[in-house]
Amino acid sequence: MEEKNMKLRPFLDKSNKPAEPSLRSSLGNAYSYYESAIDIAAAFWHEWTFSRSSGWILKVHDRKKALFYLIPLKDALKISLTMRESERAALLRDKELAGMHAAISSSRKYAEGFALQFAIADEQGFRSFELFIRKLIAIRL
Repeated sequence: MEEKNMKLRPFLDKSNKPAEPSLRSSLGNAYSYYESAIDIAAAFWHEWTFSRSSGWILKVHDRKKALFYLIPLKDALKISLTMRESERAALLRDKELAGMHAAISSSRKYAEGFALQFAIADEQGFRSFELFIRKLIAIRL
């Protein structure tokens, strides 16, 4: 991991599990996007897990498959997710997601599915994620 990225991740210490005050402080203006992402995924389980390579990560899941993984950063957040092949096909047919079709179609395939990441530091970044995740949730539920 690059040292630059290490500085962006405030929760690399296993003994420093994210809590409301530390999240609010670390995320800064991006805290409202964190709250909104949690609200959107209210029907799913939320579980903080620790990874030596990434630090603390919030796993949002349905007990079988992760909906997304949220990594808190300094003044931003990163969200990673995978789509099943059938979900990817449905999302590529969705006209509202036309602006994201290139990213969806070029997403790399892994055993878990097709990977996509969102870097969220501002309203525009969050709106792209919000539209996408609402569509994915509709497919899953």
